[in-house]
Amino acid sequence: MAKDAETRNAERKLRAAARTGRMTIEVVKLGDRKPSPYASSTPEERLAAAVRLIEHHQALRGGFVKIPRSEWPGEVILAKR
Repeated sequence: MAKDAETRNAERKLRAAARTGRMTIEVVKLGDRKPSPYASSTPEERLAAAVRLIEHHQALRGGFVKIPRSEWPGEVILAKR
């Protein structure tokens, strides 16, 4: 039983180390302004970063489900001429 607990603890530490390696945080002193990480990026680089973020969040929630526009919730309002 103790061996199982040790194994789980070791696995938990490995997962924590992997998460730490993926974190991209920066500690900034209270009151100091942090420069934008995208200040020197091109619009294409900013778009690529946004796409990566969206794909990461989609993966966290179980993947991307493509629903046709006709099945989106909401109302259809037709303007009269």
